[in-house]
Amino acid sequence: SVRIRRVLSGEVKLEDEEPGIQSACQLEIFKGAKTILSMKTKEERQRALGKIPPLIRPYVEKEIMRLWSYKK
Repeated sequence: SVRIRRVLSGEVKLEDEEPGIQSACQLEIFKGAKTILSMKTKEERQRALGKIPPLIRPYVEKEIMRLWSYKK
């Protein structure tokens, strides 16, 4: 959806969207976090995180930390 894409591209704050859109974005944030965690080197992961728009990056980072804690 256009609204999801706008949130994920950093045009709109996640918390400014309605709960249904926020929920749909959470799935994409989860997928992105999983993809980043699957990268082989720390440098690759840092580069990938750097490409994420600043408005959505904290959510991806939080999801990465959540997933990382399960990995340990």
